[in-house]
Amino acid sequence: MSFVYERPRTAEDLGKLLASHGQRACVLAGGTDLLVALRAGHARPEVVADVKAIEELRELRHEADGRLFIGAAVTINRIVDDARLRAMHGGLTGGAGAIATFAIRNRATVVGNVSNASPCADTVPALALLGAEVELRSATGSRRIGLRDYIVGVKQTARRADEFAAGIHVPAQGKGTRTWFCKRQRVRGHDLALANAALIHDPEHKKLRVAVGSCSPRPVVVELDDMFDKPDAEEAAKRAMASIAPISDVRASAEYRTDMTGMLVRRLFDALRG
Repeated sequence: MSFVYERPRTAEDLGKLLASHGQRACVLAGGTDLLVALRAGHARPEVVADVKAIEELRELRHEADGRLFIGAAVTINRIVDDARLRAMHGGLTGGAGAIATFAIRNRATVVGNVSNASPCADTVPALALLGAEVELRSATGSRRIGLRDYIVGVKQTARRADEFAAGIHVPAQGKGTRTWFCKRQRVRGHDLALANAALIHDPEHKKLRVAVGSCSPRPVVVELDDMFDKPDAEEAAKRAMASIAPISDVRASAEYRTDMTGMLVRRLFDALRG
């Protein structure tokens, strides 16, 4: 198939390009999902807009007040390698490091991992717990939408055809907040999650929550604040297992995914106690 390759230099130029072509255009950041779709014929754009030349979309910005901005062209490995992020958001860097291989993480982006809207995306559980918002821009303006509302279904987001995801905003967290991530997959190394989960523990606001991926069309967040002072791993696992809606497919049965969700929650509580 043939298409026109564009490399806009500014976000404004990208917005104009999408306004002109709408659904006939695709945005290219890392390309690890888009190129596969192009080769398989699942995507047939007239225009492919490469965003990597837009400087502001390459920003990974730590604000003085603890907020974080992850631009659309920030690669997964930049997240994994950021020492400050590892100290502040272990669940996010842990999820990022669980994605694919080193070479793919050098190309794939965090925003792409979210915007692909795959239920098994490994950065989504931690971002959902951290209250992340996706910034959407177009030629006419911008808006922010919570990550849990941005992902509306399997491979479906709330982004309009004339919009692009400019980045992800993570708000400042309560003092002493920690997050963890774990994943169950078929084989060691590069494989998609059969189930994944993240845990957040926020002493300042007495917040204790679990997010589960790969077991529902959208990320599932289970609030466990009532057990903050007396964490109960078995009760937390029971609640998480009751909150998901897994399917059976070629990789695992629904029953297996449910059992693995319970196991992952127990492991996360072990990490919390440790």
